[in-house]
Order: sequence, then structure tokens, then C-alpha cells
Amino acid sequence: MNKRLTPKLTVLILILLSVAVLHLPSLFEPYWYGDEGIYLALGMAVRKGLVLYRDIHDNKPPLLYWTAALAGSQFWLKFILMVWHLATIAVFYRLAKVWSGKSNWIPVIAAGLLAVLTMLPEGNIANGEIFMILPVIGGMLLLNQEEENRKQETKNKKQEVAGKYLLIGALFSMGFLFKVPAAFDFVAAVIFYVFFLSKDIREIISRIFSKNIWLMVAGFLGPIILSLIYYATRGGFEPYLRSALLQNVGYLSSWKTGDNPASGPFVISGLMLRAIILLIGTAGLWAARLKFKLSLKTSFASLWFLFALFGALLSARPYPHYLIQPAVPAALLLVILFIDKAKIAKVVVGLQAAVAIAAYLFVGFWGYSILPYYQNFFSWAAGNKTQAEYFGYFGEQVNRSYKISKYIRNTTSSDDKIFVWGDDPYIYPLSQRLPAGRYTVAYHVIDFNAYDETAVAITIQKPKIIVWLDYDRRFPQLSAIISNNYVKAGNIDGATIFRLVRP
Repeated sequence: MNKRLTPKLTVLILILLSVAVLHLPSLFEPYWYGDEGIYLALGMAVRKGLVLYRDIHDNKPPLLYWTAALAGSQFWLKFILMVWHLATIAVFYRLAKVWSGKSNWIPVIAAGLLAVLTMLPEGNIANGEIFMILPVIGGMLLLNQEEENRKQETKNKKQEVAGKYLLIGALFSMGFLFKVPAAFDFVAAVIFYVFFLSKDIREIISRIFSKNIWLMVAGFLGPIILSLIYYATRGGFEPYLRSALLQNVGYLSSWKTGDNPASGPFVISGLMLRAIILLIGTAGLWAARLKFKLSLKTSFASLWFLFALFGALLSARPYPHYLIQPAVPAALLLVILFIDKAKIAKVVVGLQAAVAIAAYLFVGFWGYSILPYYQNFFSWAAGNKTQAEYFGYFGEQVNRSYKISKYIRNTTSSDDKIFVWGDDPYIYPLSQRLPAGRYTVAYHVIDFNAYDETAVAITIQKPKIIVWLDYDRRFPQLSAIISNNYVKAGNIDGATIFRLVRP
């Protein structure tokens, strides 16, 4: 046996293998999850030369769609997700080791906690949160490493150190370009560097005007500015700025589910309340650091958790994958119970746990049954379920989408466009056909009141197939276009298929 394979490293490897095994069923999933369908549809559009935001729309920054473009299919997107998740846990292990200053079991425990916390809330689904946390963790790791090495810094190392602070900002920027809430993790890093690492006001002022902090800011803003320049050169500056960045402000108040306590005008007041709690919590942590000598380790994890939780609660929407962002510092907070014996640390962790539980209950985050998911896979793998039965577990619309996509592939050419009036965006990547117009789902047309724009695009681009799903949503302009230019070609499990007859 290799002497370097210590018990701790062996356990870490077992954790990574366990996560890989838990990801394996996702490699065989059908196309079923709406957001993944959008990512793959936009990724397909990128591969076919369309410009994001200008030619095809969604409201997230571009790295997620470019990742989907690189993948080219759901299998490879899920495979990239699995490898990314494993890398995330490995880098987090290194962060926990540097942060705790220990080479004992604490970093392994932290890595195990993160594996559990990130797998539970939709860890098998390729959402932006699971991608953004790896560069964020990398930024926090470099920041902690540089502070550990700061006392040993020499003049010959200053240029190298300056480059690392630039890289720190760039890593957070990469997280932001996957999902906007990563900006709050960056703000936490800046506040920690300026205020929590300073001994007095003089040092705070010195850090504010230091080259390192501005290199971090430049590293963060630089890639974002470059992305703006890139889309400006492609004629997509305004839609990129509006859709991926500014439109997220409107997104905060767009959640409407009837009796959801976080809906309507209360979202804005709720956001303000959460911001006030964040400011009070940050000030309280700083005061605890100065007056009660709260340890630097606990200060770092607590500050990061507050800002990550705020990012997760930004829209007060109950999607479980939002919780992946605060799960990272939460794993550090939990191990504080083992490494920080001070009473003030226990009080701080207890207060943050209370805030997190209250927020969880107030928003009403959804939960999913985990065991049936794996039971469904193993039953199919063992031959006890047909593929149709296996697919049906993910929703009654899944088998229908596969039938529709097969029909489209068999009756159209690869250059033909289609249009789906409904919320099954995975029909586009499944059929390998681009949508007519910028929108891949009906709710985007509705949310942005883009009926006229979409009708004009359909009239100009003349999709060969229009699929009208059995949803109770009126689209008068589309109905008129169908009446004048299309004929009913059939019905597939409740979805009406129309074919173009007047090009």
C-alpha cells in the first residue's frame, strides 16, 4: 500500500467516489428538467452560430450556456457536472485545510458535509449554483492562502502576490458569469479583507487604499467588462446587459404563486428587510470580532454564510438549488462546533442557524424525494421497468416530448426551425432544431409581453412545425398565423402538431 495514502486521504477518496456514484444515474436521465432544456437549447444555438441574448434569450450570464454548448447533449452536460462537483469538493477540502490551519480530520469532515449539503438540493441538476461555487471556493482559498503567507512576504514576492489578488477577483468573476448571486460572495471576501483582517482604523484605511484590494476589484470587473465588449462587437450589448444583468432586478419581483407569502409587493419590502438584517449581522460580527475576540476562522465562515444566504434569498423563490450557495460556508460553520471552543463562537453559529431556519420556513423551499429517484433508476437498470416507465417517473410530459421530437426529426431538415407553445424547452435540443424567435418557453413570452415580437419572428422565419401543447394559455397572434399558414398534422398525447403549408 502506498505510504502516502493516509487514512484521511483514503476517506476523502471514498467521499469523492460516493459522490460520483450518486451522480451516475443522472447520466441516464431523459431530457425532463425545464431549465436544463433551456441551457441545452441555448447551447445548441451557440454551436449553430446564434448570438446569445440578441438571437435567443434567457436571463442568466453566459458561462452556463457556453458549458451546455461545449457539452452538446444532456449526457455530456451531466458528465461535466459530475466532474465539476468532484473538483468542487476537492478544492473545498484544501480550503478547509488552510482555513482551519489543521491537517487532522476537520478538513475531511468539512468536505463530507459539503458533499451531503450540495447533493441534497438538486445536486444532480446542472443549475448555475453548482457551477458557480467552484470558482468562488477557489477565490476564497487563494485569499486565505495569501493571508497565511502575508507575514512571510518579501519584496521579491510582491509581484507574484499582486498577481494572485488579481486572480482572486477573476475567480469570483467567473462565478458571477455563471450566476449573478456570486457577487455577494465577492463582497463578503472584500469586507473580510478590509475590516476583519485589520487591527485598527489605520489599517482599515490602509487596506482600502492598498493595491491588493483594487487588484481584486479589477480582477472581478475585468472579465465582466470583457464579456460586455464581446457582445457589443456581436451586436448583442443591449440585450446582454438587459437580459443577463439588469433584468435580474425585475426578476426579484416577478415571483407569483397566488398564496406564496413572498409574492407581490412584499418581495421588495422583504428584500429590503433581508438587506437590513444582512447589515446588522455584518456589523454584529465585526463588533464580536473587536470586543469579544471572535476568532478569525469563525468570523470568516460566518461573514461568508451571511452574504451567501442573502444571495440565495435574493428573489425569495423556493427553488432548492438556491441553497447550494450558502451550503458551502455552512459546511465550515458546522465544523466550528469542533474547532472553536469559545462561547461567543457557539452563540454566533446558533444565531445564524436560527436566521437560516427562519428564512427556510418563510420562503417555503421545496423538497424532493431522493430515495424514489434512485429506486426508479435501479428498477429500470435491473430490467424491471421499461424505458417508457422509467421516463414516466420524471413527468407524464417526458415520453410525449420524445415522441414529438422524433416526429420533428423525421419530417424536417436540420436547418428547419420549429416553434413550441408551452414550457417543454427540451423539445428543441432533443429534435436538434432551433426555435423561431428568441424564446424557448411560453412563460418567457408571457413574462416579457413578447407576443408581438414572437409573432413577427414566426411570420419571418416560417417554422416548419408548430407544436401547441395542452396548456391553457392564449396566444391570439399565433392562432391567426396558424389559421392562415398551417394545417393540423396530428395530435401526440394531447399536443397538437401543425405543419407549414404556405411558405
